[in-house]
Amino acid sequence: MLDVQRNRGAKHREEIDFTRKLMWAHMIGGAVVITLFLFHEVFYWFAGSLVWYGVSLVVMYGFMGQRDCCRWLLGLIFLSGAGAGLYFLSRVYPESVPPRVPIVPHGLIPLWVGLANLSYSVGAMVMMVNARVRRAGETGFVLW
Repeated sequence: MLDVQRNRGAKHREEIDFTRKLMWAHMIGGAVVITLFLFHEVFYWFAGSLVWYGVSLVVMYGFMGQRDCCRWLLGLIFLSGAGAGLYFLSRVYPESVPPRVPIVPHGLIPLWVGLANLSYSVGAMVMMVNARVRRAGETGFVLW
């Protein structure tokens, strides 16, 4: 029994490694986005991104536990994050007033939000259509 558990993902090792890197990139990238909203003192968007990140981690846990619907749901969550970033750049950012003593310059917001939008859009497409991610989700894996 222990031999089966140890070698259960051995035939899909490359797929699992690729998907682990994708999951770690999401965890690090999401934490950076949350931190930058906090540093820019955009507190409503900080709270919203914190909730979005928490939901994505719960769905990610389901995906790692061999639930294929969670792969699609995680892709949709990535797309919703990118869509919210586009809304932020087009509606909220032009009307925002920079804080008096910013930790991070206010002019950097379009740069990092645009980069996050692009990253999460690509990540959503990879989650939904990449065969390696699908096979890793079917096998099941952990992050370490």
